[in-house]
Amino acid sequence: MLRLPYQVALAALALAGCDAEHQGADVAGGAAAHAVASPRVAAGVGGEPVAPAEGGSPGLAPAEAGGAGFAPAEAGSAGEAAAPEPEPPATACERHRVVLDGQVVNARDLGGLPLASGGHVACGSLFRGPPLAALDLEGCSHVAALGIRTVIDLRMEHERESRPTTPCVDAGQVLAPLPIPFGLGPTDYLNDLNSPSVAVALHALASAEAYPIYFHCTWGRDRTGVLSALLLRALGVSREDVMQEYLLSQSSVGAYPNSLDAVLDEIEARGGAEAFLLEIGISASELATLRARATVSE
Repeated sequence: MLRLPYQVALAALALAGCDAEHQGADVAGGAAAHAVASPRVAAGVGGEPVAPAEGGSPGLAPAEAGGAGFAPAEAGSAGEAAAPEPEPPATACERHRVVLDGQVVNARDLGGLPLASGGHVACGSLFRGPPLAALDLEGCSHVAALGIRTVIDLRMEHERESRPTTPCVDAGQVLAPLPIPFGLGPTDYLNDLNSPSVAVALHALASAEAYPIYFHCTWGRDRTGVLSALLLRALGVSREDVMQEYLLSQSSVGAYPNSLDAVLDEIEARGGAEAFLLEIGISASELATLRARATVSE
């Protein structure tokens, strides 16, 4: 009886089952890598907001389950180099990607937004939303997977005390409290834009070591929307795209486009976002760092 060398026998066995296992595992791994929901954009009934003014607690949605990754099997024969495994397909930068779905409401990645000069906002670098509070174990795992290194908290002290960040969030905390916009009108939004804490937040956003960054208020809509508008305009996102990004909050917590329009008008009246940042003390080198860290050229 012909006896095959030990290594050749192993290779034959591996090749017999490798392909089916690899394909099945690859599908499961892909599900885990993209376990995020698509944004649902819809106007509120009669155009009215679906959430109250900031200072309350955001609602929760059902938790979601993820899949597991895989380790490719090795194959080859004695004396031969194993054929290299094919590279997995590149994942495109997903615009308006919802994150932490099932844990918090209205949290998303700002990546993928196009820039006037070409390129786009870097995916996985800037996240906006509500507080990372009351997370369960799955939520803690999701935050860890995002790799968040800095959380910029735009809430007042009593808001932070009433709904603190979940202890599992292993990230530096930057406190940049903005006034609660109780009236939700243009004047309220402008008060936030002109708060000294905006400069505190921008200094943090201009630190290369701080990324990825998650910034939030109570609903991830008003104060977060004001900071996001200034930030995105400084990066080179068009006014129209800034507004459309803000309106993604409409279906879950409401939106106040007239109030954000007042903010965008004020930024333009003061010479544009770059001039605004320089005026409040953000240096030219910090602005360059911000753009280098938060954008991707094409």
